[in-house]
Amino acid sequence: AQAILFPMMRVGALLGLLGLVAGYLPAEALELDRRRMLNAEEHVPWRGVGRVNVETMVAASMCTGTLIAEDLVLTAAHCVMNPLTGKPHRPGSVHFVAGWRLGQEIAARVGKAIAVHPDYRLSDHPGPEQIVADIALVRLDAPIPRAEAAPFEVAPTPADGAPLTLISYRQDRPHALTRQQGCDVLDSEGPGMVLACDVTFGASGSPLFVTKGEAARVA
Repeated sequence: AQAILFPMMRVGALLGLLGLVAGYLPAEALELDRRRMLNAEEHVPWRGVGRVNVETMVAASMCTGTLIAEDLVLTAAHCVMNPLTGKPHRPGSVHFVAGWRLGQEIAARVGKAIAVHPDYRLSDHPGPEQIVADIALVRLDAPIPRAEAAPFEVAPTPADGAPLTLISYRQDRPHALTRQQGCDVLDSEGPGMVLACDVTFGASGSPLFVTKGEAARVA
């Protein structure tokens, strides 16, 4: 999986040994709680996070995206790129489904326009320069009212060691949000940050939130 979760960030995946141990020790139970699917009540504050579904005549894919305005979704550039042409998909083939959970949605919209970072180039083996440019915005064909799914404000760049929360639709849990807490900033280099998060396909484009002492803001 391309571990590209959010604009100007790159992710260092943590490898765990839980699968090698029979039973759960307290530390392992804590780790599972830090990375788990949210129930219906816990979903409510994150309704502005949704699935970015791409449907074409030859393929379908999913990523995660976030409302940063009523009609604007932030996601990863590679999620909306056509691998055959190296250019963005037709906007109409990109669908944003806010608050998707177990077959129910808060709102669904179709893309109207797509903007990709000008320095981004699609690659099977992206280097740091491509990872930090892996940013896309999808303009929706109609706004999603704040009362249904409120967009998130953007926070300043977090400092090293700052605890972040990752909210994503993982490929292994595609029908409900998974929350990962404790995604610490391990290192930073230029506009990129290395994070302690466990990721997989589907988590591309996922938002990282600063939640300490205030409403969640996209980091």
